[in-house]
Amino acid sequence: MKTKMLVPLILIIIAAAVVIGFVSSKSEKPDKRFQVPEVEKTSALGVCPPFYLLTEEGDTINPMKGLNIDKPYSPRQTCGKCHDYNLITEGYHFQQGKGEKPLDIQSERMQWVSSPGNYGGPWCSPAPLYRYLSDKENVQAAMVDMTSFDFVVSCGVCHPGGGSLELDREGLRYDKVMADENKGFSPGGLNNLDGDYHKAKWSESGVIEADCNICHLPEYNNTERKRQIKSMNFKWAATAGSGFGKVTGSVLNNEEVILAYYKENFNPDGTLEPHLVKEPRNEACLWCHAKPGWKKRGANFRARTDVHLSAGLKCVDCHVAGMSADNDLIRGKEVHQFGKGDDPGGHVRDDLDNTMRTCTDCHNNGILGAPLAKHAWLPPLHLEKIACQTCHIPERTVKSAYFVASDVFNPGAKIPTKGKHLWTFYDPNMNYWNHYGDLEMMGYDDKPTFSFKPELVKYKNMIYPANRVHTAWPAIQTNGEPGLMQPRMGDIYKMWIAHFKNPASYAALSRIVDDNNDQVIEVNSPEEIDALIASVTEKLMEINYPLEGKHVVWVMNNRVYQSGNEYTELPMEPWEASPYGNVHTYNHDIFPAKSALGKNGCTDCHSYNADFFMAPVVKYPFDGNGVTVTAPQYASLGISAVQAKTGIIRESYLKPVLYILLLLSLVFILIAVIRHFLTDLLPSSWLNALCLLSLAGVVFMLAWILPDEQLSSYMLPARSWLDANHFGMGVLILLGTLATLLVSIRHSPGEGRSIMGKPYTLKLFLLIILVLTGVSGLLMLVGGNWIFYTLFDLELILAIASSIMMLAPFYFQPGKTELSEVQ
Repeated sequence: MKTKMLVPLILIIIAAAVVIGFVSSKSEKPDKRFQVPEVEKTSALGVCPPFYLLTEEGDTINPMKGLNIDKPYSPRQTCGKCHDYNLITEGYHFQQGKGEKPLDIQSERMQWVSSPGNYGGPWCSPAPLYRYLSDKENVQAAMVDMTSFDFVVSCGVCHPGGGSLELDREGLRYDKVMADENKGFSPGGLNNLDGDYHKAKWSESGVIEADCNICHLPEYNNTERKRQIKSMNFKWAATAGSGFGKVTGSVLNNEEVILAYYKENFNPDGTLEPHLVKEPRNEACLWCHAKPGWKKRGANFRARTDVHLSAGLKCVDCHVAGMSADNDLIRGKEVHQFGKGDDPGGHVRDDLDNTMRTCTDCHNNGILGAPLAKHAWLPPLHLEKIACQTCHIPERTVKSAYFVASDVFNPGAKIPTKGKHLWTFYDPNMNYWNHYGDLEMMGYDDKPTFSFKPELVKYKNMIYPANRVHTAWPAIQTNGEPGLMQPRMGDIYKMWIAHFKNPASYAALSRIVDDNNDQVIEVNSPEEIDALIASVTEKLMEINYPLEGKHVVWVMNNRVYQSGNEYTELPMEPWEASPYGNVHTYNHDIFPAKSALGKNGCTDCHSYNADFFMAPVVKYPFDGNGVTVTAPQYASLGISAVQAKTGIIRESYLKPVLYILLLLSLVFILIAVIRHFLTDLLPSSWLNALCLLSLAGVVFMLAWILPDEQLSSYMLPARSWLDANHFGMGVLILLGTLATLLVSIRHSPGEGRSIMGKPYTLKLFLLIILVLTGVSGLLMLVGGNWIFYTLFDLELILAIASSIMMLAPFYFQPGKTELSEVQ
C-alpha cells in the first residue's frame, strides 16, 4: 500500500521539478528588449576622455613637452585608436563612388564615367561639361584631364577625407607610393601619365585622412581647411581646421610648411579635451550641401521657408546613422552610412536608397512630436500616386539652374574660376542667370528671393516636384561605340579665349550670336551648330587628340547633332529632360500644411488655371530661332490630354453644378416643408406663387453671390469643405434620390404632367441613374479607372436634377383656390 502511494508522490515531485526548472530557465533569460548586443556596448566612460594627438606613424604629439611638434596630427591614428576607422570610412560620404561600378545606363551614355559618384562619375555639376577623372593608365597626354591629385584640390573642400583622398585606385596610400624609389615617381612629374600620380605632389602634400572633427567639432574652421587644401597642404588641413595649431607656407608655391601648435588649447600634460558632439550640427552638413543645393534644387535651408527647420529639427533627425538609424541596412555601431533618399540624379550606393526617415515615418507615427497627418478628405488614389512633397512644396523661393549650356563662353561678372565661364545657367523661367556672380557677390546667406512653381516628374510611379536639368554641350562620338565622350573643359575654355583675343582664331565662332536678345550668345541655329562643331574639331586636332574613328557632335537634351541639319535622338527616362542632365527632386523647404496644394479644394490642381496639369514645361531650350519649345505638363507626366482635361471639367464645371443643384434641392425641400404647413391656411394659387417667388429669390441671390469670391466664401461653405465632404454628399444624394423615387412611386401626383412624357419614364430613368451611380461609386472606391470619378459626379448631377424635376409637380398642384375655401 505504501509502495502504491510512493509512485504518485514521485511523479508529483518530478512534475514539480520540471515546472520549477522551466520557470527558472525563463526567469534567467533577460528580456530581449533590454539586452544590449556586444557590438553596441561602449566603454564605461561613454565620452572621449582626454587624449594625445598622434602622428601618422603613431607617435605622441605633446606641445607641452616639445614632442613631435613639427608634425601634423593624424585623424587615422588619433581617433582610430578607439574608433573603427576602416568601418567609418566605408561610408559613401568618404568613398564618393570610389570602387563602385557605374550603372549600366551611365556606362551606355557616358564614356568617361568609372563610378556613379563624385569621384569618377558625373561630378557635382548637374550637366556636362565638367572635368572627368582620368583613367588610371593613359597613353596620350591629350586624354588626361582630372587626376586623383587634382580631385583633392578641386573637390577636397567638400570631402571629409579618407577614401579617394587617402588611397589610390589600388588601395595604396598616395604619399607612400610616391615616396617609394622603386616606383620612379617624382613630385610634379609626368609619372607615366598615371591617373593617380600624373603631375602630383603627394610626397610633399601628404594625403587627407578622414577628418572626424569636420562633423563632430562644432567650432571647426572649414574656411581654414579650405585654404590649406587649395595650398596643397593636405596633411596639415585637419590640424589647422580643428584649431589645434597655426599652419603657414604652401606646397603649391614651393614654400616650406611650418606648424605651430596652440599650447593654450592643451592640458598641462599635453592631452586635449575638445568640444566634441555625437550629432553634427546643421552647419556642418550645410558647409558642403548648401551651395550645390542652391544651384541644383533652389534649396534655401532656412527656417523662414521650411517648417521642419522652423520647428528646430536637425539634418540628422531625418538623415539618421549608426545606432540612431531605423533601417537595418545602415544601422550599427559607428556605421557611417547616413540615411539617404532616392534621388533620380544621384546613384551613389543605390542599394541604400530610402534608408532615411520619410514623411510617413514621422507623420504616421508621431516621431519627435511630429503632428499626425490626416488626409481623410482626400481620395486614397492621390496618396498612392503623388508624393507628399508635391503638395507640400507648392512653390520654391530660390531659383535653381534649369538649363546648363556648356557650349559658349559665359560673360558674367565675378565668375571666380576659368572653367565656370563655360557654364551658362538659365533659371526656371528660361532667363539667363549669373549664378556664380550671385554667389560671389552676395554669398549663400543673402541669396535673392525668386518664387516659381516647381515642375513635376513621374518617377517610379510617383509624382514629385523636381528640377529637370536641360543641357547643351559639345561632345565626341566614337563610331560603333555607345555613349559620348567629353572634350576637356580646359581646351574649350582656351578655344573661346583665343577667339576673343583674335577673331581670326577659330573664326567660325563669330557666327554664334544672340538670337533671342538676352545679351548672351547661344547655339541653336544650323549655322551656329556647324560653327561650334568645326571649331571644337579644329581645337582637338591642334592638341593631337586621337580623332580616328571619332567626330565632334553638338548635343541638346536627347538630340545628338552630327551637323546643323542632321541629328539622332537618344533614349531617355520619362522623368528626364536630357540623358545628360540630372533630375533633382525637391525635398527641403516644406511649406506649412495650410499652404499646401488642396487648401482651396480640388481646383488647386484640376483647373485650366492650375499648373499641376496645364503648366507649360520646357521640351527643348531653343528652337532654330532661339525660342523655347514647351509642352503641357500632363504630357511629361505621361497623362493623356483626355484624362487631364476630363478631370479639369469635372472639378471646375461639373462639381460646381452639382453643389448648386444640391443647394437648390435643399431649398426645394425647405419650401416643400413650409408649403405642407401652409396648405390648410392659404389657397394653392397663393402657395404656387410663393414657391415661384422663393425659387426666383434663391436663384437671384446665387447669381449675385457666386461671382463675388469674397462674398461667396463668407456666405457659403468653402470649396475645400465641399470637396472634403464629397463622399458624404454623394451618399446623401443617392439616399435622397432613392427617397424621391419611392415617394414618387407611392403618390404620383399630377398624372400625365411628367416633364418627360409618360409618368413612369422619369422614374425609370431615375432608377437607371441610381444604379449606375452606385456602380461608379463602388468602382471608384475599389481603385477603378480614373473615368469613374467623372462618371460618378456626372451621374450624381443627373440624379439630383431628375429628383428635382420629379418633385416639381408636388409644388404646383391644384387645390383650394379661394381664401374663403381655407377658412
